[in-house]
Amino acid sequence: MTAKIRIKAGPVEFEYEGETELAVADIKELFSHIETLFKVPVLAEGGDGAHPQQHGAPTYVEQPQQGGSKQMLHVNSIASALGAKSGSEVAVAAAASLQIYEGKETFTRSELLDTMKKATMHYKDSMSGNLSKALTTLVGSKFNQIKDGVYSLNKATYDQLVGQLD
Repeated sequence: MTAKIRIKAGPVEFEYEGETELAVADIKELFSHIETLFKVPVLAEGGDGAHPQQHGAPTYVEQPQQGGSKQMLHVNSIASALGAKSGSEVAVAAAASLQIYEGKETFTRSELLDTMKKATMHYKDSMSGNLSKALTTLVGSKFNQIKDGVYSLNKATYDQLVGQLD
């Protein structure tokens, strides 16, 4: 039996035809990945400034420009600029560091925690133990959950942070 799927959403198009059957879970995961592409400014606006694909995964995250108006900031500086005090606030600062300044499209739970720990002026050891609770609060309000243990900032939060950190 041949499986065939074609998805087109704005500038993103995906087509597959083959002998491998796709489970409902596979299709849901695919839709969640495509949905995240619309959280990124270039695609959400339908722009054509997309970066080339690498290993089949699109990389459409706004990259910081060297010598431009977007100065690289350490996660401590980001957390200070955002007034981060709680674990959730430090997590948002770490996510901003990963996506806005490091250009990551998504980040894992461990990458988030490692980056939070680099915010030495704001991070407390208790934040590690409470990260699951913080992520539960952040997913849906500020973060998208891409799959188990993989997240991204939602578009509104990304845009807000870019504005605050300019």
